[in-house]
Amino acid sequence: MRKPKRRFHSLIPLVLSIYLLYTVDRWSLLLLPLALLGVQWHFFGMLFLTGAGVLLVYRNVGGVLGITIVALALLTIEMGQMDKEKAPYEHYAVLILAASMSIPTYLLIRTISPFLPRVEVTAVAAGVVLALYLFTRTAGED
Repeated sequence: MRKPKRRFHSLIPLVLSIYLLYTVDRWSLLLLPLALLGVQWHFFGMLFLTGAGVLLVYRNVGGVLGITIVALALLTIEMGQMDKEKAPYEHYAVLILAASMSIPTYLLIRTISPFLPRVEVTAVAAGVVLALYLFTRTAGED
């Protein structure tokens, strides 16, 4: 019996995240090897996500662009894991939906931030997105 081929859906968010990182700083291409390894191994993916986050903080990039880059980097890592496990397409849809909720969440928090105590809007939105991610990750476990 022939073994099914591995999927490579994770390359789509990988290309988008690397392109957006390149628009921020051309030195971000140094993260490309970590990103490619992160598609196969989760540890290197987390290093890529951390490197992207450090670069965004160093270059003072926040807002919708920063949240989009972080969401795409997270999609790259998780979709790489799902590609490896040959997950059903419904799992991809849930992951994409959860990650895409980061932008409306950021915009909502930015809208209500004048009425809240002084907190960095991007940090709160990123925290909400990570909480949503952890919820979807734990809810999907059997």
